[in-house]
Amino acid sequence: MKKTLIALSITSALITPLTFAESSQIKQENAVDEIMLITSNPYNQSTDEIMSTVSIINRVDIERIQPKSVAELLQTTVGIDIASNGGPAQLTSVFVRGTNSTHTLFLVDGVRIDTVTGSGGASVSDIPTYQIERIEVVKGPRAAMYGSDAVGAVIQIFTRDLAAGEYQAAVEFGSNNYKFAGVTAGISHGNGATTLSVSGETSDGYNVTANEYSVDDDEDSYEKINLSIKGHQTLSETLTLNWVGRYDDGSYDYDGNSSYTVLAPSQEYTKHLLSTGLSYNQEQWSHDLSIAQYQESQKRIGDYPGDNETSRNQLDYSSVYSGKNGLSYNFGGQFYQDKYKGTGSFNGKSRNTTSAFAGALFDAGALLTELSLRYNDVEDTGSKTTYNVSLGYQVSDSLFASVNYGTGFKTPSFYQLFDSGPYGAGNPDLALETSQSWELILRSTIIGVKAELSYFHLDFDNLLDYDYSTYSYANIADAQIQGVELTLSKSLDALNLSANYAYTDTEDKTTGTQLSRRARHKANFEASYHWEKVSLSGAYKYNGTRFDAYSNSSLSAYNTLDISASYQLSDEWKLQVKANNIFDEGYETAPSYVTPGAEYFLQVSYSHF
Repeated sequence: MKKTLIALSITSALITPLTFAESSQIKQENAVDEIMLITSNPYNQSTDEIMSTVSIINRVDIERIQPKSVAELLQTTVGIDIASNGGPAQLTSVFVRGTNSTHTLFLVDGVRIDTVTGSGGASVSDIPTYQIERIEVVKGPRAAMYGSDAVGAVIQIFTRDLAAGEYQAAVEFGSNNYKFAGVTAGISHGNGATTLSVSGETSDGYNVTANEYSVDDDEDSYEKINLSIKGHQTLSETLTLNWVGRYDDGSYDYDGNSSYTVLAPSQEYTKHLLSTGLSYNQEQWSHDLSIAQYQESQKRIGDYPGDNETSRNQLDYSSVYSGKNGLSYNFGGQFYQDKYKGTGSFNGKSRNTTSAFAGALFDAGALLTELSLRYNDVEDTGSKTTYNVSLGYQVSDSLFASVNYGTGFKTPSFYQLFDSGPYGAGNPDLALETSQSWELILRSTIIGVKAELSYFHLDFDNLLDYDYSTYSYANIADAQIQGVELTLSKSLDALNLSANYAYTDTEDKTTGTQLSRRARHKANFEASYHWEKVSLSGAYKYNGTRFDAYSNSSLSAYNTLDISASYQLSDEWKLQVKANNIFDEGYETAPSYVTPGAEYFLQVSYSHF
């Protein structure tokens, strides 16, 4: 399944000469999206009004950082740990505020992309940052809005959304024989527009392990093709049809990291996402109805070959009523069905999840209060009612304070419930993992410095872990997490400065140790400068020591420095260079797996905006 970039070059040549119509309406909507938050709640609040800790990464940030993966893009967000089995294509875990990687719900344009294999969770390493318009990270318990997995955070990825008549093409080359090509275009059709984006990426990679096993002593390459489509059609003054589609196809090599490995392992995958819906908006009422499907197919090659396919069919309805006197309501429901087929012992299993929710927001000017309630029923596993209560107060023109309390839960995966393999990991009697958390937030602007300070505390019950006495999963672990996050930002004409620090204290109450691969201390500092046609940017990242439960050892602290620069050759042409880990720091985020050393990239792009 060898891919080339020829198809992308042909596509670019075909799309560039097309004539597109302008659509000022979409440009206005995009401008609003830069200010208003979509993920946290349905009330169209701005990031200054929201009563949760929020980080937004927009397209400008992506162009400035020039990341090669979603994980790299998230790495400078306060309170996020990344653990990877090698480079950007390898298995990667995202830990938010010390919670498990499966305690963060990932959405792509409103569609859940977690799976029911393994321990659950979602993989976003196949989504190229070139096709991302923005990412919203909302921390804290959001299970009252989203159900299972939304314990530590909800991270929503929004794909590119160009106005009709806008287009962009880019090619890039870099270390380890890295090659990339992509083209994105906005096309008008009557009272609507669609954005099409296609890209391809290949790399020879590097040896992701430092062991002495001969079968692992090779470069671990990867390749992928990605297609994205997103659009809308205005049917009347109040009714709009929306659609989203994705197709991801790729493969990557990895190392067995074991003396028992005979054949070098690799994996091929295809993923698709389809969603369509209707939005009905009046002066005070809004209604949204959507249907979606997400499917992953994976083929494992090596000593333990296998095929896995998971699919989810999803139906969502939500409504918001904006009443008088500052009182607004929302309500709705969700149904999704998970299915699995493949070589796993739980072939043919399916599960239905049904939920209903309601909430209210009272805006009294300086005082904000919000209440959300959700009932969740997970077939053959149990039911759970989750809630969230928030209170915010504008103390002064420059100081906002809020407190937020909520409950959450995580549903066991099919593997944890039903696996009957040689190690008998499955346990059909597993209960839901549950959590209780609260946070206090202070948000201020002093002398032009924007600052946010938050304190959070989480308690977990019935966490799933492997029980070696029964050789199966069981609800045998409890945990406690608490910490502080601080973010600062300041603009001085053409110079933008930002810094953040997170202290995260995690404890496995069963063993008394820190939770695995999560640092107590993390800090990031970024600076960017724009002068006429030149832009410069630098990012310093510090991660403290981390305990690793698998090896029962500590992973050393590390520092990295990335720099990037761009030069606007003309109104349309731009040249960009990026250097990662310029001091070639050697470090591990997972035991025995090597992270990339110093890397360099060069990109040329042509844009018509």
